[in-house]
Amino acid sequence: MHIYRIMFILVTIALVSMLVVQHTVVFAKRSDSTLIVSQNKTLSTSIDHIGMTDLLATINTLYLNGYYNLIGKYIEEYKKKQYPLTKEILYFTAISSINAKKYDDALNTLYIAVTLEPRYSRALNAIGYVYAMRRQWQQSLSHLLLAHRANTYNAFISYNIALVHYTNINYAHAAAWACKAIDDKPNFARACDVYACSMFKQQKYEEAVEYWNRALQLGLDEDRVYFNRACAYMALQNFNACSADCATVIKKNNKHFEALMLMAYAYFLKGDYDASLRACNSGLKIKSNDIFAKVLGALNVAKKNAQAGKDMLVAALGPVENVEDVGVRLLQYFQYTIVDPPAEFLLY
Repeated sequence: MHIYRIMFILVTIALVSMLVVQHTVVFAKRSDSTLIVSQNKTLSTSIDHIGMTDLLATINTLYLNGYYNLIGKYIEEYKKKQYPLTKEILYFTAISSINAKKYDDALNTLYIAVTLEPRYSRALNAIGYVYAMRRQWQQSLSHLLLAHRANTYNAFISYNIALVHYTNINYAHAAAWACKAIDDKPNFARACDVYACSMFKQQKYEEAVEYWNRALQLGLDEDRVYFNRACAYMALQNFNACSADCATVIKKNNKHFEALMLMAYAYFLKGDYDASLRACNSGLKIKSNDIFAKVLGALNVAKKNAQAGKDMLVAALGPVENVEDVGVRLLQYFQYTIVDPPAEFLLY
């Protein structure tokens, strides 16, 4: 009996050992299989992710360099590969639509992007951009302000807000937002220009000159900027600086009638009648019937030859009584004003 019991115990131990070994082998196979499958999936996912990232990077590079007409091809490739519909690809799709002037399509796509990410400032700014292009200023401003809340230190958003305010003749707000753009991006020449224009409109001429100086130093070498600074110098009665800026404008564009007339007036006020007369004559070659050019020219001639000047005034104004006094009073109505900054809103 004792022997049978021992044999039973030995057989039981053997069976248990076999089961343990078999279970270990099966578990090992399952573990290896699971590991292999897991590795394959991870590798496959990495390749897809890399391909998607590279394609998005290509599209973004084309976009940042202004090649909006080329990004459509790569967007189609992205969609064919059935990559996830991300906020970025939606944004670039909208940019492609904006480039084609399909503004409704652009807005629809941008709103989907914002649904995916409500604080996606790039899309919110683009919505504001589209509404600005349509001159729907209230909708533009509301979305630009949302974009600013989502991305407080983006100078391009602040600049767009400044430009909306300037276009709508709210110069104090335009100046404040342009100043914010400059704080965040000190080398932002166009923001300096908008700030200067806003200061001029508020009759803060010295500050306007300071910021047009900065805009020019930063490379905004445009006729308009020199002419605008000349207007500020005229308001400050700095006739030498005014005439110098006008001369720069005329060198760039000898058909710039307003610069010729402003220069002629500056020369007249500082007593350089010959230079003033030359500028008037150049202006009359562009606009032969301009009354102010004729009157100012006649007054310049009168400084050296009273009768010749009077004859010219009569020819310009007709045989009115006290024609010299009428000519001087008429000249007081001479108007000059700056050229507004272009309403070119910015994407980023």
